Amino acid sequence: MKEAVRTERPIGVLLQRDSSVDHPRADDLYWVGTSANILRYTAQQEGAHHLVCQGLQRFRVLQFLEGYPFLVARVAAVEASAQTGSEIEARALHLKSQAAEIFQLLPQIPPEVGAAVQSVGSPGHLADLVASLADVTSAEKQEILETFDLQARLDKVIK
Repeated sequence: MKEAVRTERPIGVLLQRDSSVDHPRADDLYWVGTSANILRYTAQQEGAHHLVCQGLQRFRVLQFLEGYPFLVARVAAVEASAQTGSEIEARALHLKSQAAEIFQLLPQIPPEVGAAVQSVGSPGHLADLVASLADVTSAEKQEILETFDLQARLDKVIK
């Protein structure tokens, strides 16, 4: 994190398979993740670090590299799906409708979140945003992240 902040470069975010592992290695991580810009970084006295990040793009790890003081990998960017059409638009509208209903039933969700979901224009971004807010397991979120086909991803988030 410190190196990325110092060099103003994005980081790669990968989910751990087991969150109880304090020092994960390559085999402890899923190999599909998201590159992200660090918007804010703070270090606490207790040694904790807090980041606010903005996701940029999915990637797939090709190989972890040796010889660095932190995990470094060679990755391949996964291009955003360019799928369009009435099937995609219908699913996106259905997802927006479902999300609006759910957010109205949950008083802990600020109205701004609902407004943000309704203003998303890209069906892919919509699916990713709603999935990030969904009350599902980390493994289920990872499964959605690894679904590159947009129509299938929208279907998973709707379910």
